[in-house]
Amino acid sequence: MIDPSSGQAERCQPCHADIIATVPDSLHATQEGYFTAFARRGGDPDGAGYAEMFEARCESCHSSCGQCHVSRPLTVGGGLTHGHAFRKTPSQTNQCTACHGSRVGDEFRGKNEGIPPDVHYLNGMNCMDCHDGVELHGDGTTPDHRYANAAGPQCSTCHPDADSTESEVTYHALHAGQVACQVCHSVSYKNCYSCHVELDEQGLRFPSEMDFRIGRNPEVSERHPHAYVLLRHIPIAPDTFEPWELEMPEYSAAPTWRLATPHNIQRNTEQTESCDNCHNSLDLFLSPEYIDDLIGRGLMVTEEVEANESVVVTEPLGD
Repeated sequence: MIDPSSGQAERCQPCHADIIATVPDSLHATQEGYFTAFARRGGDPDGAGYAEMFEARCESCHSSCGQCHVSRPLTVGGGLTHGHAFRKTPSQTNQCTACHGSRVGDEFRGKNEGIPPDVHYLNGMNCMDCHDGVELHGDGTTPDHRYANAAGPQCSTCHPDADSTESEVTYHALHAGQVACQVCHSVSYKNCYSCHVELDEQGLRFPSEMDFRIGRNPEVSERHPHAYVLLRHIPIAPDTFEPWELEMPEYSAAPTWRLATPHNIQRNTEQTESCDNCHNSLDLFLSPEYIDDLIGRGLMVTEEVEANESVVVTEPLGD
């Protein structure tokens, strides 16, 4: 984030006035998604308690201009990457996945055991091939969360026929507008459970495991109109902020399984091998029975049953 007291804006503004004007409202700077998520559950993101917690535990993830274009972010140790040379395009390793590595980076590069790299990675693409400067620097608006960011990437940008009823691929034509691309072309991805914001140097603690779940779309919009999408469990529990005496009185007002767009795309997957793997079976879906199993294993809590009523799939899809 550009800290007004740091002088960064003054140093960069003479040559990059347009970027300096939009960065303060970008998601990289505001991290607005966290505030949106807290408010959805009845929390008060404008309260002093939340501001104190956020500053102590979350705000350090902000990065300055230099930490994307000349050095590694301070949160991962800092250090110049190419001497004092400024690089127009950030390094995927030293900048992007230095912060977004444990989930996005591992998925993209095939670091999760038994899961192959994303086909785009294998074809020499990197983060910036899909996530351009307008998305990262902002377009002058303040999106509520990343899926509301109009500058975000879409599969159809490079694959315009893949989500069209006019597609020459029968499966694409049949599922256009109803099934998100990742439902058929993604494989297992990381899900996190029961995050707690600690008060000591330990920071955060939560278990995670690989999973793959199809469900109903909790973020229906013009950009994400599909009825069926992949869902990822987010690490939020009723007592997540308990050490900070922060409450979420409407915890069940929003799903704990949210829209997911994993970075592990494959041309051929279990889903593309046979229609029966999705139709006439609930094995790959987020079902009430599956949630009960997770509760029994201690990964979810009973309050999440109500929270996820809008996204679970209760009956197998027909032909």
